[in-house]
Amino acid sequence: MVIDRTQDESELVVAACRGDKEALQGLLKANWGWLKGLVYSVLGGAQDLDDVMQEICLRVITRIGTLREPERFRGWLAVLARREALNCHRRRPQKVVPFDGVTLPDYADDDVDDPLADIEKKELYGRVLEAVTRLPEKYREVFVLAHTGELTYVQMAEVLDVPITTMQIRLVRARQMIRDQVTGKSGHEVQENERYA
Repeated sequence: MVIDRTQDESELVVAACRGDKEALQGLLKANWGWLKGLVYSVLGGAQDLDDVMQEICLRVITRIGTLREPERFRGWLAVLARREALNCHRRRPQKVVPFDGVTLPDYADDDVDDPLADIEKKELYGRVLEAVTRLPEKYREVFVLAHTGELTYVQMAEVLDVPITTMQIRLVRARQMIRDQVTGKSGHEVQENERYA
């Protein structure tokens, strides 16, 4: 089912609560991108991502009827997803997810025929991605949520269960930590920034 942009998400939620499978499927498809980004940020990588996403789908199917305020669907969905991802993250042994094997998006401009420039871009994207994965969890979550572009600051604060000002400060600090790592500031300086959040 393709969601008509004029159709209010709340109406689809009400229909899904009444058992409309197409409405439920449409809601999940419309929110899949940012939801996957949120889960990825909590897990710290792609390990277990598909399993957690499947578990989230099952939870949504079985619990959609408990949602009392249809206009808060995205916040409800985000909290549910974050809990599932955190549960999975806590169950597995803690280890650093290697950067190797991550496929970088191809951002090369079609009109640029400079292979060296293309390589430099890909290296920069790789350093940024690695910096994001090294962020402490509370900063990685807010950074990924902000850059999916699908949630408002109010919704992000609700998902993270923090005041909006705290969420905004974390986002600024996350961006600064990424910039520091990419530009080569020492890890000590990065940890100093993290201590005050």
